[in-house]
Amino acid sequence: MISCKFGIGQQVRHQLTGALGVIVDIDPAYALQMPTPQSLIIHEGLLVLPWYYVVMEDEGGETVQTYVAESQLTGEVLSEHLDSPELDDIAERVRSKITSPLLRH
Repeated sequence: MISCKFGIGQQVRHQLTGALGVIVDIDPAYALQMPTPQSLIIHEGLLVLPWYYVVMEDEGGETVQTYVAESQLTGEVLSEHLDSPELDDIAERVRSKITSPLLRH
């Protein structure tokens, strides 16, 4: 069993860029096609750790989904961000979806 530091709906920061993000899904191991050294510079040790699908804002302020290793993320203490209200809203919507029961007809 893999232990994960972060949960779905949790806000995080990318350690290298400082970008704020929201966890939307978790993979216990690297699940994308294995990169070649020429296409992606990555330390092989990262591939065995939990990976997260994270919604972040790019340099232009557009929301994008990216795939990030747990070792590249830190937890975010604040729950409100004046510079990223859209990400706060996404985090709240994701958290409400995982905590509210589904209606079935």
